[in-house]
Amino acid sequence: FGSCVNCYWAVLYHETITVNKVQVKGEKEMDERFIVRKANENDIPKLQNMIKGLAEYEKRPQDMTASREDLCYWIFEKKVATALIAEYNDETIGYAIYYPIFGSFAAAAGVHLEDLFLNKKYRNCGLGSKFFSKIEEFVKQDGYLKMEWSCLEWNTPSIHFYNKIGAEQEQGRKYFSYICK
Repeated sequence: FGSCVNCYWAVLYHETITVNKVQVKGEKEMDERFIVRKANENDIPKLQNMIKGLAEYEKRPQDMTASREDLCYWIFEKKVATALIAEYNDETIGYAIYYPIFGSFAAAAGVHLEDLFLNKKYRNCGLGSKFFSKIEEFVKQDGYLKMEWSCLEWNTPSIHFYNKIGAEQEQGRKYFSYICK
């Protein structure tokens, strides 16, 4: 995902394959080598670098202005969002950031998935699907049953992935932003 997303289950149980110059063992071994955990303050440099990677993927590197101090303040001191780190063979390969949202019509809470990123060389080998499943587990552990996110219109690989996993694209709504003066 860089939003990874042509992630297919190309890995079989006892087969070793090479995808994007990364050797990935069978699914069982991949499960043992792939972990997703909540980020801690020591992960801030990794998070910052991966956010830069997402900004580059989205063709918006100039928008990545977050300092390490900003990230630490908002994620760990103010606790406005949850950050997850994806690791394969003890190497950080991706991250996700989500935060709570509330729908007044249904009086129901969920999360907005702000970022979902997997390093390019780990895409298209099943890890994207596994990463999304792990994010879903964390969201449910936090007491939420719904996730929502936005996707850039040109990002067809991600859109294909989201359709594949059964996500529904919301229609009839435009998103706005506003900087408080």
